[in-house]
Amino acid sequence: MNTKAWGPGTQCIAKCDHTKPKLNELRFEKGDILTIIEATQNKGQYRAKHNKTCEEGLISSNAVREREAIRADPALSLMPWFHGKISGPNAVQLLQPRENGLFLVRESIRHQGDYVLCVCYQNDVVHYRVIYQEKKLTIDEETWFCNLIDMVEVMPSDKCLTP
Repeated sequence: MNTKAWGPGTQCIAKCDHTKPKLNELRFEKGDILTIIEATQNKGQYRAKHNKTCEEGLISSNAVREREAIRADPALSLMPWFHGKISGPNAVQLLQPRENGLFLVRESIRHQGDYVLCVCYQNDVVHYRVIYQEKKLTIDEETWFCNLIDMVEVMPSDKCLTP
């Protein structure tokens, strides 16, 4: 059993299926990624959000394990592609040499609360506004993500992002 408490935002991976949840429990399958919202009064129980379905519910720490970053160097993090609040021109400078698919995510300066996905494409850098709306993220208002990690992990490698 998990002996340390997980804080809000901790991502966990389901170790087993939980496909017949009781009232207020979260449904998930082995391998699903869940994000901790908060610990509950009951030891080993958390309120979590499913990263794909965005549903929320209770989970047991016995059914999940913490999703850990690969750390070969202390300078690396879970999101080395996230650069915080930098300008568009600064993002362009960081994306060198320009190789198709090289990208970073930054906070939008123009649109508070939104982000910008900056992608190298055909020797140029294209800036896509990532809209944060109703606790979800979207670029095209058709596909929605629960967080930036999910958005970046499912960015299609076979389908180029073109302006």
